[in-house]
Amino acid sequence: MKLTVFGATGGTGRQVVRQAVDAGHEVTAVVRDRARLPAELRDRVEVVEADVMDPGAIEETVKGRDAVISAIGARDLRSPSSVCADSARSIIAAMRAAGGGRRLVTASNTAMAPGPGDDPFTRYVVKPLILARILRYMIDDMRRAEPLVRSSGLDWTIVRAGRLTDRPGKAYRSAIDRNVLGGFQIARADLATALLDAAADPALAGHVISAGN
Repeated sequence: MKLTVFGATGGTGRQVVRQAVDAGHEVTAVVRDRARLPAELRDRVEVVEADVMDPGAIEETVKGRDAVISAIGARDLRSPSSVCADSARSIIAAMRAAGGGRRLVTASNTAMAPGPGDDPFTRYVVKPLILARILRYMIDDMRRAEPLVRSSGLDWTIVRAGRLTDRPGKAYRSAIDRNVLGGFQIARADLATALLDAAADPALAGHVISAGN
């Protein structure tokens, strides 16, 4: 596939880029600072320095792509942020303007969505009463971002994950349009695999995928 990856220098984004090129995909990594992408990856992908918040600056990077993957997320969970919503708005505008490729896969977080698939304690206590406070800024941002993706008119898939770890990847568990029982955390490598799997599967367009270890 021809892929464009946003958030390519983050922990999950680097995993997406690495796994994609290892699998033989053609990757464009959109970054603000190319020096933050590991040298072994810079040599294997097209690196474009651009401001993701400027649709005009990223339009060419999404043109003719089989899929666009956004692994963008807030770095500081203790402060208000709009990075997820603002980047989603910009990427959607760029994809609409570019025409052609319509597949958008974006990362989100399962803490924002207590519901089917969760055990009762997680659904009615952990997520709404504990995580909603601890992760309130991130959750607020993602609650603004997800409706933008859903209403974009693109062939979207949202991949929700729990707490991210740097453990080695292994087989991940997933569910479509419901949460994964006990899916409290996932290795970044496995979230990257889930994002790439979603990008490759057109049947997942219009669905929310939950992924966990």
